[in-house]
Amino acid sequence: MKNEIVSLSLGTDSIIAIIGIVVTVLIAVIGGIYKIVTSTKKYELTENYRKELLQWYTSVVEIMIRIIHSMESQEFFSDEFQSQKTEMLSRLSALTEIGRFYFPNVIKGDYFGHDKPSAYQGYRDICLEFLVYFYNTALKSVDDSNVSVLWKQERNFTALMFDVIEPRKRNRDYSKHLGLTIPKGQAIEDFIYENPKNINVFRN
Repeated sequence: MKNEIVSLSLGTDSIIAIIGIVVTVLIAVIGGIYKIVTSTKKYELTENYRKELLQWYTSVVEIMIRIIHSMESQEFFSDEFQSQKTEMLSRLSALTEIGRFYFPNVIKGDYFGHDKPSAYQGYRDICLEFLVYFYNTALKSVDDSNVSVLWKQERNFTALMFDVIEPRKRNRDYSKHLGLTIPKGQAIEDFIYENPKNINVFRN
């Protein structure tokens, strides 16, 4: 009888130990799954935001460059082009308004513009400031003398969007989460160094 009690006791201890191990393993597994799910969800949300922002940027920059090139070719100032000119400027203005949802006004706590509707209170974000300046410059232009100014505005706008979307980090994320092989960065010097005959690609 005494041996049976000892045996039962040892059996109970073993069961408790096994349960403890199982619980520990389950916690670890659940924690690992949660970490993976959370990481995946974070990646999806980040990528969705980048895609949405990139779509907006694409629409904006296409209009900007179309305006610049039409100005360079002088058609921007012709009577026959006025309807297209109005359409492009209207589109840019609308996209600037949409941009307020990505780049809301900067609130500095000085109540600047507090009497205006909420979307217009505070100071316009520099990203949208470039678009407004571009719009006003194009609207008032009577010749192509402002082309260089418009190019500067477009480049500054693109640079800001580049820093927000972070294409290099985006490529690394693609490589990590999707198992894609991202081409290594290569400048023209690297391209020619790799094979001197590559210089012929850039010759007539």
